Amino acid sequence: MPSSSLLPRIVLGLAIILTVAAGGINYSNKNALETARRDAKDAQGKVDAAAAQAKKASETAKQATAKLKTAEDAKAEAEAKSLAVGTDADKAKKQAEAAQEQIKAKDAELEDLKKKLADATNAAPPPAAPSQDPAMAKALEDAKAQAAEKEQLLKTVQVKAEEADKKAAALEAENLRRQQGLARPGLEGKVLAVNPNWSFVVLSIGDKQGVVSGASLIVKRGGNLVAKLRVTSVEPSTSIADIQAGSTAKGTTVQPGDVVIFPGS
Repeated sequence: MPSSSLLPRIVLGLAIILTVAAGGINYSNKNALETARRDAKDAQGKVDAAAAQAKKASETAKQATAKLKTAEDAKAEAEAKSLAVGTDADKAKKQAEAAQEQIKAKDAELEDLKKKLADATNAAPPPAAPSQDPAMAKALEDAKAQAAEKEQLLKTVQVKAEEADKKAAALEAENLRRQQGLARPGLEGKVLAVNPNWSFVVLSIGDKQGVVSGASLIVKRGGNLVAKLRVTSVEPSTSIADIQAGSTAKGTTVQPGDVVIFPGS
């Protein structure tokens, strides 16, 4: 059994050992807590980043869906217009053909009338004076009047036929231009908005100005070429066009207010 003088020393030693052990445990727990906090912070950061990416992906999907719908609507509208133009061209052709038939009929009537007039003139004996044969004079005057009326009618029909031919030719040219994806010569507009993420622009010109889906346009600024565009959808007064990959001039970007023109013919 330890002596009474040794017991306090033993108790003190045990207390020191317990204190050191408790300090080590606290230090270890503190390090573990800090590590857990760092891990939780990193995990929260990853969660926030994933949420941001998911939100961005959702917005991108919405934009893609809207652009696809716009393109589909524009395609349907262009097809309907092309069909309408074709129908108008067919109608104009039929009108021109009918006018030509009318011209032929009037030509035949005029020739017959001229022949009858010549026969009547040759068959009748030359009058001593117009007053001596009033019936013949009246017949000749009537024949001349009818001939003049037929000639005037023929001229009118010919003018209408020419107008119908011009209209049919214009409709056919317009239909061909749309089928070939050609914009109207001399077309010029401006860039209203730019979407750099999807590389497309909104233009201030549309169907009314002669823009057609698939047409190639160029963007200029101060006389310098900035980029090339391809029209994807057309509205009455606006249109959407993609910026062609690799066409943007080095060190430049398409900006609202840039001039857009159709360089073709």
